[in-house]
Amino acid sequence: MNKMLISIIIILVLILLSALGGLLWYLEKEKEKEPKTQTITKPLDPKDETLSDIGPLYPLKPFIVNLQTPDESDVYLKATLSLELDDKLLSHELDKKTAVVRNAIIEILSSYTQDVIMSQKGKDEVCIKIKNKLNSMLTDGQIRNVYIVSFIIQ
Repeated sequence: MNKMLISIIIILVLILLSALGGLLWYLEKEKEKEPKTQTITKPLDPKDETLSDIGPLYPLKPFIVNLQTPDESDVYLKATLSLELDDKLLSHELDKKTAVVRNAIIEILSSYTQDVIMSQKGKDEVCIKIKNKLNSMLTDGQIRNVYIVSFIIQ
């Protein structure tokens, strides 16, 4: 009877091991059917890294101005800008001075020719001039950057 009990235990262990092997084989096959995902690590773009550092934005209504032309023809610029503030409290001062802010920006935009303002250098120059002009008028904070949201010349 001892030999028979040992034989039954050995057979049960073999069945259990076979079942476990079959289960592992099945799970491995299922894993192969799943789409393989690959984690790609790439160096961060410095521009992306600074997105979290951008201050509060103050969107402005679109500007439509006449650009300077040598032959005095009509060339229009429609630009939408957004101001990056160093502090969200500055938006209250900008709200109160909307007319003065818009006037300053219109004067700057309309002083450019189409050729100059269409170049990247011209756009950068416009943003710097607007930032400097507005900062000279503000008391509750400073504008960090001027962003061009849309820019259409017709």
